[in-house]
Amino acid sequence: MKEREEVELLNFDVKHFTKEALISAAIQSAFDLGLPVAVWRLPNQNEINLIVSFTALQQLQRVEFPTLPKGFLIAPFENDKKGNQFIKADFHLSFDFDEVIEGSDISSDETATGKAFKTQLIERLSNPIEKPEYFSLEKAVDTSVDYKALVQKSIDYIKSGVFEKVVPARAAQFQLPQHFDPVSLFMNICQEYTNAFAYFVSTPEIGTWMGATPELLLSKQQNIFKTVALAGTKRFDTETPIEETAWLQKEIEEQALVSRYIISCFKKIRLREFEERGPRTSKAGNLLHLKTTYEVDVEATNFPELPTVMLELLHPTSAVAGMPKTETLQFLSEYEGLDRAYYSGFLGPVNLDEQTNIFVNLRCMQVDKHTTTLYAGAGVTEDSVPEKEYLETEMKFNTLRNLIYPAS
Repeated sequence: MKEREEVELLNFDVKHFTKEALISAAIQSAFDLGLPVAVWRLPNQNEINLIVSFTALQQLQRVEFPTLPKGFLIAPFENDKKGNQFIKADFHLSFDFDEVIEGSDISSDETATGKAFKTQLIERLSNPIEKPEYFSLEKAVDTSVDYKALVQKSIDYIKSGVFEKVVPARAAQFQLPQHFDPVSLFMNICQEYTNAFAYFVSTPEIGTWMGATPELLLSKQQNIFKTVALAGTKRFDTETPIEETAWLQKEIEEQALVSRYIISCFKKIRLREFEERGPRTSKAGNLLHLKTTYEVDVEATNFPELPTVMLELLHPTSAVAGMPKTETLQFLSEYEGLDRAYYSGFLGPVNLDEQTNIFVNLRCMQVDKHTTTLYAGAGVTEDSVPEKEYLETEMKFNTLRNLIYPAS
């Protein structure tokens, strides 16, 4: 039995501890030894997964999904500059919300690092800490750009025919509460945003990132490849049933551009056999979006490398950059004035339980020792209004801000 093997390997009965205690102890142990750690929960699931790598981040020149081991992938918005980072799952715990430890895959690695981590984990469980430490880069972020002026410039460029849509982003930096606990925040994210991909990633190389992203970039489960077109944003109205949500022409066109972009990618690789469902209204926390889902049977189409090919074609999608891609990326590089880092990049678990799930890194923040930087963007079209786009980014900030600073 895996559970018995787990206890024997750890020489410790982890079932005596809460999920919060286990996650905290693992994060602190990884921090003590300078090891990468990732914790996540997939949308609409109860299971939480935690992995630790006994080696530093692996930088991948190309993401070859079929040959990658179990692990966690994270990549920045400007992928050509920093590359794809991979956390190998040398240590893996999975458990659900009712405290039942489901089978853990604990590596038989007997290196000094592997032994040290397991010893440290037992020590941290035996002597609980109030909150774990995490890796911090203490990186300064420029938040001075006038976002409304940037949106107006975007509209001017669209009207002059340079591009159809662009997605400028902004950042906001805040002081963290004195007793900020990343594990408590992660658990709150899981509870509040059940439809989102909730995650915590902390490594010496990239610092610490957390988020609750609603947007699947791609997934592969058994033979089925999936991707989605998600765009258009409005606040969720508790008085209006989701199926009766009314969308403006601007929002409908914004989402249609993303859908057309995905179909254009399929055309580039001459893929015609796909299933399309939508657009439908999708709820993500306190926000609503328009969503269209695309599915492909990679076995029926004899296209096993489809996830790898589509990742390269899709990122960055028109939902985070714009359309056409080349012109909008040039515009953002010149005028946005923001190093997005891992915001609007992609991340997610790879080859765990025979599944790969990669998400666009939205509704996210970079966590330093005393401050946090939140990121958000808005899709700008010819019909955009600068004030409304600014308020949209504020709503997106609130996905995490409202959990960090709950109303008293």
